[in-house]
Amino acid sequence: MPAADQNTTPPGFSITLDADASEPRVVVTGELDLLTSPQLQETLGALITEKPSGRVVADLTGVTFFDSSALNVVLQAQRQAAEKAVELEVVPSPQVSRVIELTGVAEHLSVSEEPPA
Repeated sequence: MPAADQNTTPPGFSITLDADASEPRVVVTGELDLLTSPQLQETLGALITEKPSGRVVADLTGVTFFDSSALNVVLQAQRQAAEKAVELEVVPSPQVSRVIELTGVAEHLSVSEEPPA
């Protein structure tokens, strides 16, 4: 059986970066899982590394599925942001909120229930 092409993006999945805003925003739609989480990790990691300080927003309001690999990426990004004196704000969809609630990691994340402006 051939290995899955890791560059394949599932239908309905997208990551949009608005780095020109005063608060850079990463907007994710679709399913965040083992296949798509590395794309979020790469985008957030690069943005946090390039930002000297301030805040980065991870807008996950369009996420329809969120598994443990996606949660791990968000937690790693939070640690990376803290090391760089950058605040990572997570704006979750109901599905993301549920995973954060069930796993008890909310205290380790800056979660905003307000949709981004």
